Amino acid sequence: MTKVLLVVVVIVAVYFIVRAYARAAAAKQQLNSEQEPAEDMVQCAHCGVHLPRGDSVAGGGRFFCSAEHRQLHGP
Repeated sequence: MTKVLLVVVVIVAVYFIVRAYARAAAAKQQLNSEQEPAEDMVQCAHCGVHLPRGDSVAGGGRFFCSAEHRQLHGP
């Protein structure tokens, strides 16, 4: 009787472990699908640092990492 009870407990434990793993995998997949698409990277025309296009300052058809670098680079 003890061996049968032990087998049942092991089966139930395996079931819950597999179920928890499946939930974690589904949550990870959902999190990955909700991430924002990658943004284009640009290079500062003054110092050469790379940064996302949305964080850059545009001027004269070029991109800069700050307004100060835009001014220093000239027109």
